[in-house]
Amino acid sequence: MSDDDSPQRDPLSPYYPGDVPEVPGNGRTWFAVLIAAMLLLGAAYGVLSLLFF
Repeated sequence: MSDDDSPQRDPLSPYYPGDVPEVPGNGRTWFAVLIAAMLLLGAAYGVLSLLFF
């Protein structure tokens, strides 16, 4: 064994709490992006369903 006192990494956990990557923005921004994407995809689905069905 070595004299290294660093904590052992958990093989089942990909990140330590300090190693979690940061995502820019806050919850409101991501919620607005999700709602806008859902509305756009829903509108596109509606137009395509009118054209082809």
